[in-house]
Amino acid sequence: MDDYESWADPDLCLPVRGHVIRVKSPTAAEGLRLRRLMLDVDAVTDADEQREVRRILGDAWHAFDALRVDETARQLVGRTALLHFGQSPDAAAAYWNGDRHSTDAAPTDPSAPGFLGPDDPGGGPVIAGGMRAWFNPPAMAPRHAPGASDDAPRMSWRDVFACWPDIELDLHTEFGVDVDSGVLDQRPWRWLEVRIRALATTPRTRLYRSIFPPTS
Repeated sequence: MDDYESWADPDLCLPVRGHVIRVKSPTAAEGLRLRRLMLDVDAVTDADEQREVRRILGDAWHAFDALRVDETARQLVGRTALLHFGQSPDAAAAYWNGDRHSTDAAPTDPSAPGFLGPDDPGGGPVIAGGMRAWFNPPAMAPRHAPGASDDAPRMSWRDVFACWPDIELDLHTEFGVDVDSGVLDQRPWRWLEVRIRALATTPRTRLYRSIFPPTS
């Protein structure tokens, strides 16, 4: 039912003082921009954040004036929307419900496990070719975390942007989508996201083979 609801209404609706604030879904192109931005949240300055909050709220920005709520509420909704569309609904829900440090973003510390993907245990500086000067024990990789499924492929958004030429071709081959046609400025973000995730979990696609190359 949740999948259907998100398809039927891709916008984000949040309650503020008994009213519902609707934040319109960004376009597919804007969603990609947000995903890239949120890969390195530590590089986002306060001024950057303010611009992004204003941009993501769009028409909803003026709804707060009518409600006569303080600026804190507007910032809370704006940051939640950035997390919802730029990281994940779960990250946004955690923030909205009070866990200000709980997000599922990829690690922004280059030494952290998972920075290079689910098989990366973290360690020394990243050098050419996606290698490290030295690695932590393999067991520290996210793929080996408690509850992780070894046979479930995982895709990071770093993978997505690194493999964009493959995605561009796969979108055309699998779905007949020409990314240069302007469609990314017309469709909502979820429309593109579900297709990219489908490509990442379909073994015949270029994206899948790039992210999960054969081991033998």
